[in-house]
Amino acid sequence: MTEQPAPAGAPSRRRGPSKVLVPVVLVIGALLGFALSAYVPLPYGPGPFGVQFYFQLRNLMVVHTILSTVSIALLVAIVAVYVRIYAQTKARFSLGILVVMFALLFQSVFQYPLLLGYVGTFSEVFGPYFSAADMFTVVAYTILLYLSLE
Repeated sequence: MTEQPAPAGAPSRRRGPSKVLVPVVLVIGALLGFALSAYVPLPYGPGPFGVQFYFQLRNLMVVHTILSTVSIALLVAIVAVYVRIYAQTKARFSLGILVVMFALLFQSVFQYPLLLGYVGTFSEVFGPYFSAADMFTVVAYTILLYLSLE
């Protein structure tokens, strides 16, 4: 659906942030995640069966940190969009979405690699599963943000 232009002299109606916000949030999250990945502590010592796998683990943690940061940036943007929608409409559905988005945001922050590394210890068996799960959540949040901006 294409919005018709306002007639000459009529006040323009601003709809809110455009879909340009989606790639901007993705780039900001990726750059911030890359910068913060340098500070993620790693477990030291031998891995399973006495094999050193520091470099493989380091690369996985960099990817995990970047994707986790992008997820948090997308969630913050989604929360901002739904706060604006709720302020305009007072719809209970928007309030429900806000509650769910805040829960997901808190979960993402509490599972953030930088926080986990300083609070406790990492498991020595990571595998690519963190990155795969992070990729799915980034895609899901990106689609939700894009659709929320329509």
